[in-house]
Amino acid sequence: MGLFSTMNDTTPRTMTLAGLQFLQALASKRQSGCYLEVGPLFGSSTNAIDAGRSSTSVEIHTIDTFEAAPWVRQRLGLDLSREAFDRYTKKIKNLHVHQGFAPDIVTDSWSEDIGFYFDDATHGDPGWTNNYNFFSRFFTKDAIICGDDFAGGWPDIVQNVYRITEAAGLKLFVIGRVWAFTAENDHRISDAIHDAFPKLKAFDLEVQHKDQTRRNIAASWSWGLHKPEAIKETVLHAPNGFEIEVDMERQDGTRDRVNWGKEPWRPLGAKSLEFTLPEDYAIQFCVKSSEGKTQNTKDLRSGAQLELQPGDEITSLRLSHL
Repeated sequence: MGLFSTMNDTTPRTMTLAGLQFLQALASKRQSGCYLEVGPLFGSSTNAIDAGRSSTSVEIHTIDTFEAAPWVRQRLGLDLSREAFDRYTKKIKNLHVHQGFAPDIVTDSWSEDIGFYFDDATHGDPGWTNNYNFFSRFFTKDAIICGDDFAGGWPDIVQNVYRITEAAGLKLFVIGRVWAFTAENDHRISDAIHDAFPKLKAFDLEVQHKDQTRRNIAASWSWGLHKPEAIKETVLHAPNGFEIEVDMERQDGTRDRVNWGKEPWRPLGAKSLEFTLPEDYAIQFCVKSSEGKTQNTKDLRSGAQLELQPGDEITSLRLSHL
């Protein structure tokens, strides 16, 4: 299959389309070991991994109880079951299904090297950490580690992924709600993002929190996603001629207009923001409220406005091409 065939996949899903595109591209960058996903639901992620897989000779293992749950029917309109999963994944070759709770169902039998690990199962601890601690013993040195729902509503995922990556000094990449990191050759993840979102390949973001400045590819969320630290300053590195005009009103009543791409933009103290962007481009923000809760905005296209309440702060941002 070619990249981004998941766009035409009719499998019921809870993942964002951007996340599935990213997952498919990530799957194409596996270098060793098998694929393992935990919590596939109806198989949208399984199909994305299969679509990115370079060869059907590489095994995909998937683990789920496939038990019906009220939230699944309420959100997707049908009950989860093994029969439903098999129906939506019937074309996938070399797929090994383990029905039961992870990691218990394979605790006494698992021996495969894992070169690609995707977790969309238990979203809280101790379940998330139990899965990670068990399966990480089988990760190859260049394994790509990823998962879904890096979001304010799932703080254990956010805290655990930051803890693991920051302790090891690894780069963290997040597209939609899909997070990813690897201990070796992390350019593969950058390449996956460029494959999935080629119109943003030439863009970087430089973002300052407190006294530290970090630079990352603009399609991925900048550092600070669902963190409590506000962005002090951001610089957009873009192709010549590409600019985003930001019209900002501050909480103190002063206004500022920035040609972001030519000059730095300092969003601290913003009350309202209006953006002028080239066609088909958008900007997205993570905003922390005065109560400390974080939430991502929708993609904001040219002419869109963002209203902020007193105490709200922007902690992370990314560009998108629609």
